[in-house]
Amino acid sequence: MTPPPTLDHLLRSGEWKDAEFKAAKSALPKSVFETVSAFANTRGGWIVLGVTQDGERFEVSGVDQPDKVQNDFLSVLHAGQKVNHDVDVSEHRYESDGKVVLAFRVAENLRPRTPVC
Repeated sequence: MTPPPTLDHLLRSGEWKDAEFKAAKSALPKSVFETVSAFANTRGGWIVLGVTQDGERFEVSGVDQPDKVQNDFLSVLHAGQKVNHDVDVSEHRYESDGKVVLAFRVAENLRPRTPVC
């Protein structure tokens, strides 16, 4: 298994086909599970919580309650309430200037476990 990219690398790469940033200051954004499905149905990708976009730049805004947000994400994901197949997700926690950023690597789901919706 390859190590996760640095937070700086993710921020410099920006949103692209394998990374999506979401503010998630105090709660999970509603669109996070749509992103899980999109990544699981393609080649996988990183969902990064605690980052906001300012023009062309991405800035660390942090997650206020990282343990709660992480637990909410993983428990809903594994309970089967938002997606119809198990999805392989690994998590990583970053700290930047006293702010916490959560990153989740969603793996590609292989057939016959697609489509994920």
